[in-house]
Amino acid sequence: MKKIFGIIFLIFAGLVIQQRAEALTFNVVVLPVDLNRVCENYYCYPEVSEIVAEDLIKYFNSTTKVYAPSLFEVRKTLSGNKQLQAAVENALAKFGRTEVIDFPVMKAISRQFSANSVLLVSNSVVIEDAGIKRNVWEILELSSTMRISYPYTMETNAVLLDTVNDLVMWSGSYKKNLSDSSENFIAQKSSQSYARLSYLRAYSEDILAKTIAQNVILRFFPKTVNPVVDKKDIKPSGSYFRYESTTPSLNKFQEKEENSEQVDNYGEMIYGI
Repeated sequence: MKKIFGIIFLIFAGLVIQQRAEALTFNVVVLPVDLNRVCENYYCYPEVSEIVAEDLIKYFNSTTKVYAPSLFEVRKTLSGNKQLQAAVENALAKFGRTEVIDFPVMKAISRQFSANSVLLVSNSVVIEDAGIKRNVWEILELSSTMRISYPYTMETNAVLLDTVNDLVMWSGSYKKNLSDSSENFIAQKSSQSYARLSYLRAYSEDILAKTIAQNVILRFFPKTVNPVVDKKDIKPSGSYFRYESTTPSLNKFQEKEENSEQVDNYGEMIYGI
């Protein structure tokens, strides 16, 4: 009889431990480098790093594994602490320019939300000939005004930080061509610039944010995803698992605007590990 009670107790204890493990949630503060750049570009569009950050927060909070405060909450908290606000702004600007991380500041902001992790998100267009970084909307304005043809490439970097031990838990870099086959990235009308915004929103929501979020979750819950190795030589390098995507190509937005015959162009979603 004692053995039976012992077995029942062990089973019950195991179920309790399993339920607690399944209910475990990690707090992560998502910080785009353009957190404080609201309506500062010519089009008054949100910066791409903010778009990606918003999609990441939405994805995290749709799960029970990771919780992230909204950008509104982060801005509100910082507005009540001017010293920390200035420190965070400087730290984000520094990371955007040089990718150097200010761990003391990241630790300070994470404590405001009872978190031990921060996810930094930067986005820029690198002009190799000039060796400088510019944001997407600045490039679109310049290219449209000066009729510049150039193979622009947008780069998004994400870095997951352990603010307790001042460590980088994971980082990923993702590149996306912005120019069309004629190396044009322009918008002569407001409808064309809005089409660019819609395309980048779709790319972020359907591919980029999901890719980054899955990688972050894998760092906290290594067994939650079973990767399928794909040997395609694409960036970022490493192993990949593939999902179907419904993100339309840029050409679809352009065709819709011109009222021409629409052709569905569906790609694939690659999640780098």
